[in-house]
Amino acid sequence: MAKHIIFLVLFSITTTAMAQDSEGFKLEELYAQAKEKGGNYLKFIDNDKLTSGIYQLEKGAVDNQRPHEWDEIYYILEGKATLNVENESYEALPGVILFVKAKVDHTFVNIEEDLKVLVFFSKTE
Repeated sequence: MAKHIIFLVLFSITTTAMAQDSEGFKLEELYAQAKEKGGNYLKFIDNDKLTSGIYQLEKGAVDNQRPHEWDEIYYILEGKATLNVENESYEALPGVILFVKAKVDHTFVNIEEDLKVLVFFSKTE
């Protein structure tokens, strides 16, 4: 049975790897950049504590993710799918936030609508 995990998250990001102390991003511009570069993932923040990107999968696509070295948060922007995390399944719908612990098997399946996801990786242990 699928579960909903919904939170309101407010936080500040310091982007020490970028030229400025802070920076704003527009989703439509990130989507366009990702499309230009090809592939499913566009990293737009990368510093010593945090990596963030846009992850996109088309309807019916196969998600070939492998476990990551860092904890991860997915914020579902658009689409409809299921996130399988080991033996649990979670609905991936707009407005849902999902957490996956480092080194845990997970993948999006049953991608019924084009999926657009804001991804945050914590680089701390």
